[in-house]
Amino acid sequence: MSCKKEIPLQITTKTYDLKSDLDCTEGNCTYVHFEIPFVSGNEAVSKSMNDRFFKFVQSIVALQNDKKTSSYDTLALNFIHNYNEVYRTYPDHAVAWEANFKVNHKEVSPKVYQVVWDYYIFTGGAHGMQASKVFLFDLSTGNIIPTKDLFINFEGFKNFAETEFKKQLNITGNLNDAGFTFENNQFKLSENFYETRTEWILHYNPYEIAPYVQGSTIIKLPKQQVERFLNPLYFKN
Repeated sequence: MSCKKEIPLQITTKTYDLKSDLDCTEGNCTYVHFEIPFVSGNEAVSKSMNDRFFKFVQSIVALQNDKKTSSYDTLALNFIHNYNEVYRTYPDHAVAWEANFKVNHKEVSPKVYQVVWDYYIFTGGAHGMQASKVFLFDLSTGNIIPTKDLFINFEGFKNFAETEFKKQLNITGNLNDAGFTFENNQFKLSENFYETRTEWILHYNPYEIAPYVQGSTIIKLPKQQVERFLNPLYFKN
């Protein structure tokens, strides 16, 4: 009886850059910069992760009438093409567009792979959108781990996070009286939860729990205080 040997994953970063050749001057040029993790090795796992990456970037960059594609090159070309069409139609009013995706990714345990994107998208209007997106993948399946499954005591962690949220932001009363927009004035965890060298971060994007002008809300939680809540099925080394 033979056992199938597990195929190790290899995860690298691919970069895609493209600029418009219309009205392109220093500091005012429409461009695309994609940093994309690329997974190879186990076919099922790598396909699941790579597909998720593409769907995410496509959801931010593609316009409604763009032709369907599975290529980052075509996503970039479409973005530049859409700007060029606006420029040709309104040359005196077109402002340079930008799609800038920067990524950090790493293994946080033998079973969990973390991908953190910081991105900025601007396609005209009053302002662009600066935001982050975090994925925590199960390395055995390539699927995203549901937030609740990350914790052995989800409610305990949520209560701890709310206490820290109020403490770090000097909130003594209820949340929405302090300028936030939590539904029914009830604290919720951000889906953007990720590890740094010394902390776990809760990163709320603009509009997520507060008006755009307030920007992102970032809560830093010391690792040693978070570890007791984490699910050992995923985080035991």
